[in-house]
Amino acid sequence: MSAAAGAALMIPQSALSQVEVPPDGLRFVPTIRLLYDDNMLRQNDDLVTGDKDDLRVTPSVDITFRRQFGLHQLTVIGSLGYDFHQRFEFLDRERVSLQADGDLSVSGYCHALPRARLNFAQSNLSDQGVISGNTQRTQDYKLTLNCEKPYGFFPVASIGYLNTSNSASTRRVFDMNTASASAGVGYSKASLGQISLSFQYERFRRPHADEAITSLRDGAENYRVALLFRRHVAPRLSWQAGASYFKTKARAPGIPDFAGMGFEAQAAYTPSQRFSILFDVDRSSRNQSNSGATYIIQTDFALRGNLKLGGRSSLSAGGSYSHRSFKGELQLDTNILRRSDTTRSLFAGYRYKLRSRLNAGVEVRHEWRETVVDTYRYKDTSGLLFVGLDL
Repeated sequence: MSAAAGAALMIPQSALSQVEVPPDGLRFVPTIRLLYDDNMLRQNDDLVTGDKDDLRVTPSVDITFRRQFGLHQLTVIGSLGYDFHQRFEFLDRERVSLQADGDLSVSGYCHALPRARLNFAQSNLSDQGVISGNTQRTQDYKLTLNCEKPYGFFPVASIGYLNTSNSASTRRVFDMNTASASAGVGYSKASLGQISLSFQYERFRRPHADEAITSLRDGAENYRVALLFRRHVAPRLSWQAGASYFKTKARAPGIPDFAGMGFEAQAAYTPSQRFSILFDVDRSSRNQSNSGATYIIQTDFALRGNLKLGGRSSLSAGGSYSHRSFKGELQLDTNILRRSDTTRSLFAGYRYKLRSRLNAGVEVRHEWRETVVDTYRYKDTSGLLFVGLDL
């Protein structure tokens, strides 16, 4: 997947409203987004009565930048905005999402690939036991060494650090840090593709958890051995698939360890210049700030189709599935154990170029979560309208 496509998935806004990265240059796109949501607080209709819908207006500036510096390249894509809610004004806050990717030629086939990602926005209300206005700030840094060759063996390595912090004092206990490192070896052959074997280590920590639970030895270590195979079949099809074995060990006594198989697969199929299909699946151990669990075993599926209807319009549709199993729940905000949940979503969108520099679009999304805990079960339907002027 291209850097621009990956960045668009990262931004917590409709992918339809993102502009394409120019071949080389800087682009500003002032954009206004109007979101109507019939269940803004993600509450269970059987438990909560009264008004739950809201209209959110987000004026923003979308930014894209790409520049070649000799053998090196820098790409930046993001959006800077502020949310204004008509009903739930306590949710008004900044919405900032930026990602910068570098490609630094080191020597021969070796490239250093630094990445920095910032995401500031209202924390996910569907995971909050007690609803509160809170800016969740995520900083994600990663450095990958890529020495892929057309033929033969090559090394693979990366290091990363992710920090999630919360502005509300009642949510500081959910702050989380994740440090990671991986190393391995790959093999490439034109008729075969690429195959790599790697070992990864991750460390999960909540720096303020001891404020809620004294003498808690918080955190977990995750160890993972992965085998990944990648292949490009002509320009129309590229895919990768991998299997892994991982073990997550909690530091606190009484919280069980988990060991099992993981998997991942991504595919991009373009049968024609007008139509493309993207598929993504993943199962792994990870941490999440809002849930309060020591670690989570999560399985995700996503499918998306894009169709160009003409030179000025395009259509997209897709869906996703996510199942989470919570391990070592610390009950930081409520005394309810969540155990597990399953979230599904469907969406469809349309984008139209009104003028050479004026774009508009609409997207409709329906999402629902199933779980044995009534508090966290919900249904939600939303509609997004945006207009952007390319400067």
